Amino acid sequence: MIKLSNLADYAVVLMSNIAARPDVIHTAHEINKNTRVPLPTVSKILGKMAKANLLVSHRGIGGGFSMNSKKLDISIADIVEAVDGPVQLTNCINGEDSCCDYEPICLTRHKWDKINQAVYEALDSVTLSEMAEQPYDFSLKTEENTARANKKVEV
Repeated sequence: MIKLSNLADYAVVLMSNIAARPDVIHTAHEINKNTRVPLPTVSKILGKMAKANLLVSHRGIGGGFSMNSKKLDISIADIVEAVDGPVQLTNCINGEDSCCDYEPICLTRHKWDKINQAVYEALDSVTLSEMAEQPYDFSLKTEENTARANKKVEV
């Protein structure tokens, strides 16, 4: 089974929560309350996001985290890589010379590059702003959801 780590999944949730109000400074406690992700995990992820320059850390009274205005179009790949490192489906993709005992006879090693690139491109093609959009409401009729999705927000 191929799946994101829990930390990467939580990171996308937290970043989506912050991106929904990008001009606000968010505290770890507020994000914990909004997302129900455990506070220690929230703190750990926020630190990683700030270290990757996806968020800006504000210290002192009234401090917290805000979106980095210099980072436009943050992708899901950016978030996953900030938490887990490079997207890599197998150990032999990381470029190390000797990754396993089967390398000299492996017929699939170089084909994994293509699969890995496709997964990376899929994650990179979805932006945080898309993830932060208002969620689909399954209780509405299909035409209401379509109208809602097509409606432009006026500022």
